[in-house]
Amino acid sequence: MEEDKQALHKRDLNYSSNDGHPWESGVLANEQIYESSTAVLEKRQQRQLAEAGNFLYGKSLRWYQAVAAWPMFILLVLEIGIRVMHTKYLSLWPPQLFSWLIVIARLSLFIYLATIAVRQFRASKLQTIASAMLGGAVVGFLLAIFQLFWYFKLWTFFNLIGQPLLFVAEGGLISWLVYSLLIKVKK
Repeated sequence: MEEDKQALHKRDLNYSSNDGHPWESGVLANEQIYESSTAVLEKRQQRQLAEAGNFLYGKSLRWYQAVAAWPMFILLVLEIGIRVMHTKYLSLWPPQLFSWLIVIARLSLFIYLATIAVRQFRASKLQTIASAMLGGAVVGFLLAIFQLFWYFKLWTFFNLIGQPLLFVAEGGLISWLVYSLLIKVKK
């Protein structure tokens, strides 16, 4: 009796199906419902990711990447270039000269980053500081990895923590000073 309830009777079949398989008409409707529900779930997940990315002072991580990518990439290339030039080609020159060149490169690029964040991207004080700190952390970590393989000494393992923290501190301090000066100039 239950088998008769589960199986469709020939009078209940829809013979106007365009596939010629009237018993599959319910399957297509279920697939369409499933596809539409997965599309809704995917959109909801994308929206949640976009909202979760705005945890840093109302801006997404892509915004911070757009602000800090080029100045920090230039800083990374300059630091690696200066270190390679010093150890490979200009080893007879005084090491203090290269240290000062690195300090000048860091100062100028963090000042440039803070200025661009304020003027071009209309960043607030905390957004400017956060962009410099995030960029500094990434560059510091990448530079520490470079130094790990370039020098291959014990201090380079400790540098994996110290170098990013140093860059975060420098970036935060310099961007705070630049933001304060730019706001005073505007007023």
